Amino acid sequence: MGEAEHGDVPNGGKPDAAAGPVKQSGARRWLHILGAVVVAIVLPVAVAGIVAGQLGARAVFLGLLLGVVGAKLGGSRRMLYLAPAVGVAVGLGSFTAYDWWWVALLAVTGAVVGAGIGFGWFPPLLTLAFAATFAAPTPSGTDALISGIMAALGVGYGIVIAHRFGATPVVEGDRLPAGVAAVVALVFGVALGAGAALGVALGWTEPYWVPEPIIILALYIVTGKRDRIRGKAIGTAVGIAAALPVAILAPSVWVTSAIATAAFIAALTQADKYWLMYGLYTFAFVLALASPGQVAVEAEHRGFEILAGVAILVIGLAVVHAIGNRLLRQSPQPELATGNHSI
Repeated sequence: MGEAEHGDVPNGGKPDAAAGPVKQSGARRWLHILGAVVVAIVLPVAVAGIVAGQLGARAVFLGLLLGVVGAKLGGSRRMLYLAPAVGVAVGLGSFTAYDWWWVALLAVTGAVVGAGIGFGWFPPLLTLAFAATFAAPTPSGTDALISGIMAALGVGYGIVIAHRFGATPVVEGDRLPAGVAAVVALVFGVALGAGAALGVALGWTEPYWVPEPIIILALYIVTGKRDRIRGKAIGTAVGIAAALPVAILAPSVWVTSAIATAAFIAALTQADKYWLMYGLYTFAFVLALASPGQVAVEAEHRGFEILAGVAILVIGLAVVHAIGNRLLRQSPQPELATGNHSI
């Protein structure tokens, strides 16, 4: 009787270990994460460093980042089409950084990116603006060419990683009428050019920090996070203000580094409060980049650059909304009236 009863139940009533998924231990999960980081980032950057030196490693890392982000924003197939263009943007950005030709490059790139909102490609095209803005300066045209090639290869590898983690082939973006798209193209080009021109005219060694918030906040806007504009402005002001007591007390380099590290770790825990996260990040960033005794100078430069970029973006958005709304009233588009437009 007992055998008959147990015969109806697998393993004599004992749970089958293979019947359900086994929960991974915390150590194994962290090992998987570490392995993914090594394969996805450390390995390609190390290989690029061996092949093309530090310049190549930096270009591959930039391309890798843009490949992953672009594939998530616009789809892996669209980003594959843009990979050569990203390489060109990195090469030209490297060759022209940071003079008036670089200003012209950012203005033209911004216009191309802005025009993309007319055919649903604005989000992935933002990677071109980022590539031209943050390309590392090179001493020669040959080095710039190498940077562009390595960046394009990095984009390809980033697309592979994004596809592995579920990126779809195509992500359709907002499509606005041709007239409004032309306004966005003009305003975005002028905004990026003006941001770059401000940094170049003032002779800053890192003028890309002015157009940086324009690009980053445009990315947040198209993903429906318009509140990040105010959060970035408030966070920047808070971070800069927090750095002033450190500048006055002038602690040792080791103490300053410890404070910066603690602030950066704290920032990682505040993802739900963007203004606080960015304030802690700005505070840590200023302390980390400042030369000994130059915390106040670094805070002044960084705060002015980022807030100037935010101000330029806000003015640009006001212009786009004013002109765009007028154009839409003159030529109403029923299919767009209910849309939730980002720009």
